[in-house]
Amino acid sequence: MPDSSKTIQKKHDDLFFNSFKLLTVVLIVIGILIRFINLDEKITWADETFTYLRIYGYTKSDLMQEVVNSQILTAGTLLQKYQSPGVGKSIIDTVKGLALEDPKHPPLYFVMTNLWVQCFGSTVAATRSFSAFISLLVFPALYWLCQELFQSKIVGLVAIAIIAVSPFHLVYAQEARMYSFSTLNILLSSAALLRAIRLHTKSSWSIYSITLLIGLYTNLLFSLVAIGQGIYVAVNQELRTRKILIAYLSALLAGILAFLPWLFLIITQTDKVQETIRWSKLIVPLNNLVDLWQINWARIFFDITSKSSYSDQLQNNVWFLIIRLLVILLFYAVYFLCRKTPKSTWSFILILILLTALAQAIPDLIFGGIRSIIIRYSIPVYLGCHLAVAYLLAQKAILSPYMNMRKHLWRLLLLGLISLQIISCLIILPKKTWWNKAYNSDNIPIVNIIKQSPNPLIICLKCGRDWGWGNVLSISYLLEPQTKFQLFPETNIKEIPDTFTDVFFLNASEKLQDTLKKEQGLNIGLVFKHNLSLWKLKK
Repeated sequence: MPDSSKTIQKKHDDLFFNSFKLLTVVLIVIGILIRFINLDEKITWADETFTYLRIYGYTKSDLMQEVVNSQILTAGTLLQKYQSPGVGKSIIDTVKGLALEDPKHPPLYFVMTNLWVQCFGSTVAATRSFSAFISLLVFPALYWLCQELFQSKIVGLVAIAIIAVSPFHLVYAQEARMYSFSTLNILLSSAALLRAIRLHTKSSWSIYSITLLIGLYTNLLFSLVAIGQGIYVAVNQELRTRKILIAYLSALLAGILAFLPWLFLIITQTDKVQETIRWSKLIVPLNNLVDLWQINWARIFFDITSKSSYSDQLQNNVWFLIIRLLVILLFYAVYFLCRKTPKSTWSFILILILLTALAQAIPDLIFGGIRSIIIRYSIPVYLGCHLAVAYLLAQKAILSPYMNMRKHLWRLLLLGLISLQIISCLIILPKKTWWNKAYNSDNIPIVNIIKQSPNPLIICLKCGRDWGWGNVLSISYLLEPQTKFQLFPETNIKEIPDTFTDVFFLNASEKLQDTLKKEQGLNIGLVFKHNLSLWKLKK
């Protein structure tokens, strides 16, 4: 290539790179802003109500006492008693409640959120802002991991640009659950391991051991990441030196030993843990699994529906075409990664993706279940895909030494993906509910019906279960504080008060309808039905 052509190419490359650096700064600013916009406008869904229950030191046993008593309670009373700081409650109560009733959720996120609300307030926005703040720490953690993996600032820059406005990370940054914290832990632990291998110092291995401990005490699924890191050390021959192995095993053992007390609780309460995840064994057709895998993989860039899946008529139109093109891009990115990077790099990312994906998909395919399509269970998979795509785009659009039409097309693709992400985020921001809260999205139309009654009573049967309480507390956030509830453990309603203008039933079963008709001569009619249902007493 003539010197003049090289000079022109270098100027073009420098111009694009400098422009992209400026764009990344703008995207980071946008990413910060969108994480804190409308935090209190999103529906508080069932899992979040249990976050509030736990961080304030209440227990499900406390809730059950209300069901046993079957007294009439107001929405305001329920929120005050079980969704707000209580007198005499402390962090010890938070840990104790989880240990006794829900050991599948380690306590670190709940303890940290407790401390956060003590500093910044207990409103919904303040509580969710902890996840939003933690999601900002993901940016430098991702950049650090890219440095350790690729030794490239440019790959790190592209990775941050993508994650800053990723709709997938936005929805969890605005939720009072541990998933943004889990994302941070995965990135920190991964970078800490690679750094420890590179430096091989006591302090670097100690830092890695601490990240293991933090990850395990945040989310049990982090154990798959830890196992994957062990596989990574085992399959890379250059890492299997005696000193590296001893240091790694020592760090791993220290992290596991510190986690043993909580692991003991999980093992001794296996039946309780299995009961709380029984819903994940729901069987769905194989074609639905495949469709949802594609949709979920594409959510890094493209997310325009508030439903957990697209309706059938969308499968042949432009939206599903975009999703499939994004899936092809992800597969190509992994292929390109394996071809162009050393084994120590591509094997790390491949293990990060495949271990979690296969550990959940294989049981679903053999025994049935929906574990592999619960997107919050597969955060390591999407982080691995994110890294692969960031490397591909950085190499093709910026680092390639050739200036040709292909390079221009890759640059357009990079900008196009970012545009898709921004459009998705703009669609998500004003919505009160999204697919991550889909379980309780029906509560909005249900509440709109109830609000039309001047003095309603809402009756919940079999309300001692998580889904019943989660619905009741979620609905309480949307209703006027004086709205009345009556909660029963089973269908044995002895008497329905006649002092209310309307009596509504949440998810009334056929057994309840028969019981009301035979024992009290009462009929109820369906007024709303989707995933959840609302029934009304006929007068």
